[in-house]
Amino acid sequence: MIVREPGQLPALSGSRCPSCGDVRIPQRAVCCNHTVKTEPISLSGAGKIYEAVHIFLPPKGFDEPFWAGFIDLEEGPRFFAQIACAPDEGDPQHGEEVEMVIESIGSGEGQVLAPVFRRVGSHVAV
Repeated sequence: MIVREPGQLPALSGSRCPSCGDVRIPQRAVCCNHTVKTEPISLSGAGKIYEAVHIFLPPKGFDEPFWAGFIDLEEGPRFFAQIACAPDEGDPQHGEEVEMVIESIGSGEGQVLAPVFRRVGSHVAV
């Protein structure tokens, strides 16, 4: 889930178990390892690419091919999302550092705001 606190940039929200520290997205009311109530947290959006794939045949609602993949977030969860990549950048690689931005993805009436990850130091506009 994306949350936006007044005066701050949008962020991913998750939950953390106060007993074992397990972090999950989306938020869970109870830890899946214990019967302990979890605490809501905001995630930094920083992480590393675990795996990336180039979607050559985009699904309905997308006009152009794009990159997507699994991101290992600093806080622990693995998250699947679009990866921003300009044609003159190399292909996204395992272990590259990324940061989350909130961008409009899709095309036409199907556009939605979503988390998109770009490589640290890249200024790619999605």
